Amino acid sequence: QCIEISKAENRPLYLAYLDITGAYDNVNHNILWDILEETGIGNDSIQLLREIYRDNNVCVEWEGMSSKEKISISKGLRQGCPLSPLLFMVYMVRMERALERSNIGFNLSYKQAGLMNEQKLPGLFYADDIVLFADKQGDIQRLADICGQEGEALGFRFSVKKSGLMVFNDSNDQAVLIQGQEIPRVREYKYLGVWVNEGNRYLEAQEKTTIAKGKRNAAVMKHRALWGYNRYEVLRGMWKGVMVPGLTFGNSVLCLKAEVQSGLDVNQRAVGRIALGAHGKTTNEAVQGDMGWTKFEVREAQSKIQFEKRLRSMKESKWAARVFRYLYRNSVDTQWRKRTRRLVSKYAVGSGSDMTNKSVKLNVREAEKNYWIVAMDKKPAMINYRSGKDEIRKEAFYDNSKGSALLFEARAGCLRTRCYTAKYRNETDACACCGKARETMEHVLLECEEINPGVGGLDVSLNEILGFRDAQGNLNTPAIEISKRRLEDWWRQSREKERKIA
Repeated sequence: QCIEISKAENRPLYLAYLDITGAYDNVNHNILWDILEETGIGNDSIQLLREIYRDNNVCVEWEGMSSKEKISISKGLRQGCPLSPLLFMVYMVRMERALERSNIGFNLSYKQAGLMNEQKLPGLFYADDIVLFADKQGDIQRLADICGQEGEALGFRFSVKKSGLMVFNDSNDQAVLIQGQEIPRVREYKYLGVWVNEGNRYLEAQEKTTIAKGKRNAAVMKHRALWGYNRYEVLRGMWKGVMVPGLTFGNSVLCLKAEVQSGLDVNQRAVGRIALGAHGKTTNEAVQGDMGWTKFEVREAQSKIQFEKRLRSMKESKWAARVFRYLYRNSVDTQWRKRTRRLVSKYAVGSGSDMTNKSVKLNVREAEKNYWIVAMDKKPAMINYRSGKDEIRKEAFYDNSKGSALLFEARAGCLRTRCYTAKYRNETDACACCGKARETMEHVLLECEEINPGVGGLDVSLNEILGFRDAQGNLNTPAIEISKRRLEDWWRQSREKERKIA
């Protein structure tokens, strides 16, 4: 948002990304105990931490051999310990306070009730990831000096090789130093997992990374489909539980181009078709409906609407809240504000500040379902699917069999019967198995006596044999299994006859 404020108000913004060399390994225990005491941590808790870190020893392992004597260590935090990130953030309090006291940083002051509310953002800390903000070269240098001095007092050295200086709306190329070393000027930098680059499209590098990641993840899923276990369950679980979190990282604050999201949806549908064993012409709505997946725009809507709600109730002392209030007080209409406003209008009409995260989620999902139904209504091929399914949810009867894949195609109205392919090819539409009637989906599933197993005496409707639920929400499992077997037999017979003709 600060980058967009800089662009909207045409004023300079300097960003200095700083990296601490071996941050966790260089925490001085004695300084840590003093800082814990300064921050009001109880003596009992401090003594407990002292005991945890008393007489810490390590041994060195190299190529299968280990040192005979243990080496005593008197500094550093334990790697992998859940307490370590919290202790490190407390350890950095002195540096944070020094930056706050400097009254230097990116100016975010605004008028309220006729009075100027002075506030300057000096920087952001997340554990050992630091970024400094200023609107002048001299100010960013002074902030870097403060970090350098406080860092030395804490026992830290900054690595300029992993640090970077980025400038927006200013041609000043004067060097910025920290601890006597020049911070290199960079065109792009990865901060907290997000690529930021100079220029008007400051998320262009992140967009390219996300597009490439989406394609790579879809390719990985294609290889996972070769596993012997249930392809539908494996791919669905891995995509939703592993791939989607990485692709939606930062959803609440990042505003990527619409083309990026549409590309991710294409990749997601491709994975869905692999999981279902379906051909490329199966309808998008059926893939979404039977995989039980939401679109990427829906995931973004949920994240951004919930985050805006959180910002509105956040304490004004928090920097996120200060930036949020600056945007509204000064009427700076950033991409984030525009996108969030559009998503609220599209997915959460009538939402209010009293809405809970759960109600936001329900509103967004209900709106998505309505859009999904409208899209189905426009496609005549989906008349059976539309009448049989009224919500987006996974199904429990898909497996690795050919009959399972053909069942999905039949549900989606895209089963490759002769009546279906005759629309694209100049060929007969007579049933390949009996030759007596037109080869429609209904004929294949319920009528043809040359396809096994037979359905004579089986009192079922088309929707039941297609795997749609009845009014009570129940499935006719025996009918579904017969449907799979009939579809497999029909497919085998029709392919054999095609080969003979050829």
